[in-house]
Amino acid sequence: MVRKSGKSLIGLTEAGRKPTITNANLTRNAGCGIVLADNSRVSNLRIEDTFASGIYGFNTASISIDGVDIHAANRSESFIEEKYATLPGSLPHGAMVFVQSQAETKISVTSSLISNAAGFGIVSITSNSARSSIKVGNTQVEGGSKIGFFDAGISALVQGSNAHVNLEVFDSQIWGRFSRSGRNIMIVASGGARAVARVEKSFSGATGQDGIVAAVMQSPSQIDLYIYDSIIEDAGQMNIEGTLVNLEPADPGRPNQGKIRIEIDGSTIRNAGAIKGFEDVAANIWLGGSQFQADLMSAVGSYALKITDSRIEDAGRSGLEFGDHSLLDKGWSEKSEYNVLLRGNTIFNNGDAEVMIHAPRARIDARRNCWGQPEGLPKSRVVIVSDAETSKFDTTEPEPCNEH
Repeated sequence: MVRKSGKSLIGLTEAGRKPTITNANLTRNAGCGIVLADNSRVSNLRIEDTFASGIYGFNTASISIDGVDIHAANRSESFIEEKYATLPGSLPHGAMVFVQSQAETKISVTSSLISNAAGFGIVSITSNSARSSIKVGNTQVEGGSKIGFFDAGISALVQGSNAHVNLEVFDSQIWGRFSRSGRNIMIVASGGARAVARVEKSFSGATGQDGIVAAVMQSPSQIDLYIYDSIIEDAGQMNIEGTLVNLEPADPGRPNQGKIRIEIDGSTIRNAGAIKGFEDVAANIWLGGSQFQADLMSAVGSYALKITDSRIEDAGRSGLEFGDHSLLDKGWSEKSEYNVLLRGNTIFNNGDAEVMIHAPRARIDARRNCWGQPEGLPKSRVVIVSDAETSKFDTTEPEPCNEH
């Protein structure tokens, strides 16, 4: 079904069932259930077993989707035409796919259910000078399967020096992408782009790799991630990950300017390593470089992390980890800056250590936290590797756990 600009599609419930749309035919709407136009509203429908995307929008403005259930989208495991140059392979279809390469769009997805979509659950792809705002509220994204590199519940991909994406996820639940590439929420920026993501009063559950990942692919891109009043648990590898990837800078005149900023308040982050496959590296929160190009040095940039009034517990390897320990095997050293503030948190019972530091340029102010025992953080629960001894790590003024 192709929507016309400014039109609404509202299903009428009969006998407690929403009307159902499907499309198994590639020659009709390229296999998509609904193709959006500008200023479209879609409400109270079920879309199932589509050949390609359940809902697909290309350069559309002002989209509202409410009370829409999408099951088993992209049965063909096919791909969209748009590319994202710094990620491997083509981009797949999914349950809801929004592509924006010009002007501005505002997308709202509320009170919806997405299950077992191949590739992506919900994805926004923003490029050139476009600006995208996508809000996902009171929505459940569960299950799904991997296509190539991609297996993600909610994703915001942005590329281009003038491109910007704002993602808000609130009162929502995401879990069940169980491949070794499975991620619940994925934010990716390259080409000098900017991404801002806010996760509030939401749940990120069991997944094969990462719960929430923020990845800057190229300098001078930037991602700001805010997590409030949420539960992030049971990821196979990292519950929360911030990473600078070692690709060549988008602007050769601006190297080493990739930035990741993460702020967490009133949240619980626990049990990283719950899914088999990454137990030896599982961290509740990890910041560090990723080696997409094995022969190049690790990316250099800056990380900022602020955590307040939260619980970080029961990870397989570490509660908080800074720097890429695999660089040591190559005789390299992490050169990025890490500025960390921890206040009023309970951090305990995390695998090998509550804190691991592999980065020599880390400044970690961890005063006034509970470490599981009255005397504070024992030395046996901290791992500081070789060059990282030059980092500054202050855990004085510990607080009793009953205050958290």
